[in-house]
Amino acid sequence: MKKSSIVGLLIGLTALLVIPFHVLKAGEESKDVEKIEFVGANKCKMCHNLKKFGMFHDDWMQTKHAKAMDVLNEDEKKNPECLKCHTTGYGKPGGFVSLEKTPALAGVQCEMCHGPGQEHIKSKRGGTVIPHAWEPEEETCVKCHNKENPNWKEDRYTDPETGTKAGFIYKVAVKEINHAKVLEQLGKKPKTADLK
Repeated sequence: MKKSSIVGLLIGLTALLVIPFHVLKAGEESKDVEKIEFVGANKCKMCHNLKKFGMFHDDWMQTKHAKAMDVLNEDEKKNPECLKCHTTGYGKPGGFVSLEKTPALAGVQCEMCHGPGQEHIKSKRGGTVIPHAWEPEEETCVKCHNKENPNWKEDRYTDPETGTKAGFIYKVAVKEINHAKVLEQLGKKPKTADLK
């Protein structure tokens, strides 16, 4: 077989392997993504809590998302309506089932914003990185941060430009969770830094 044929074959095979893992925007449907399993923040921190790559896990641990299960009472910790927003992957492959069966998936972890990590964790340090299942966008947040939430407050956020108050303002709320300090230490800025 000619060298150019082998190169062409390798490029084709690589495309077949990479294309199924394209990044989806929030709300974009894909049967493949629905099959990807959740793995939990403890797996994420193996790479995402190293000074070289950023202390993202430690940063997340300081957020309300990390402690989302702690605010529920004992009955709420068994209520599906509460669990879908206070755990990781509830009702999805590899997702939270109960505190007894899957305690490591309690709280709103990395994968609730970035998508299930089963494929992403196959990435090689210093090599090919398989993208997250999706990138966090407003549609991701409003699945839980909406009027169905029993703790909804119409005036929780204030738009700094207009003074308008609302129960959820993505451009304000995302800045509380976008890992800005970690990214700054890496000489980067969050994709959401310039939201107006």
